[in-house]
Amino acid sequence: MWIDDVEVGLLRIGEESVVPVPSGPHRVQLRWAPMWVSLKMARNSETLHIQVQPGEVIRFGSEVIPGPWAVKILMRRLGDPPMPAPSGARTAEARVLEVTQLRHTEELLGEDVRLIDNRTSPAPVTRSLKASREWTRTLTLGESYAQTLGGHVGANLLWLSAKGSIEAELQRTLSLAIGSTHLFEEEIGVTVPERTAVRIVLGWKRIWQCGEARVLLPDGSVHIVPYRVVVSVTFDQKIQDVTSLPDG
Repeated sequence: MWIDDVEVGLLRIGEESVVPVPSGPHRVQLRWAPMWVSLKMARNSETLHIQVQPGEVIRFGSEVIPGPWAVKILMRRLGDPPMPAPSGARTAEARVLEVTQLRHTEELLGEDVRLIDNRTSPAPVTRSLKASREWTRTLTLGESYAQTLGGHVGANLLWLSAKGSIEAELQRTLSLAIGSTHLFEEEIGVTVPERTAVRIVLGWKRIWQCGEARVLLPDGSVHIVPYRVVVSVTFDQKIQDVTSLPDG
């Protein structure tokens, strides 16, 4: 058994081996040869590319299949659903195996400006302002990269044809109504001193939840698909003293 091109253990039929690895990306491969044959002439399985989370245990199963001309070694990640049977459907169906939420990011949307001019008054004044903005829950997918190597000839076309299916699966997995419209509202209280003018600047931001989905495509390849979905909007508030400006 090899991990990251380093031999980490010897497996025998019916045995199970446990190999601790640090979290992060790894490559797993099996190499087999009869006892009387040098490992330089061993048969190799395909290489599985995995992403190990802290505390995660990933199990694999393997099988050696003899053939008339060569021996084939099969290895698959246990817990993954079997490869779907080929169908004549025009759109490739994908299955989301796992979703990992990573971080939140912010996207600037622009500014709203309000002016409160109290320069002619000898007393302070308090104003209540309402900050409101509509936003739509939007889902976008990034470029995928194969986790299980193999089937590269049609990988790009298959990925493109499966994007709609992946979006629908992610929507169900995340329990979010993609495309729904929401209204953000918040009351702001501002007190302006006497003989003063202030400008209220609301800097609006869209909040994205970023993550990765492990997706099984119909050809049996597993892809890591970055995604991000809008979860809310918010704003930063600045109050600027514009008393000295001619037009307030």
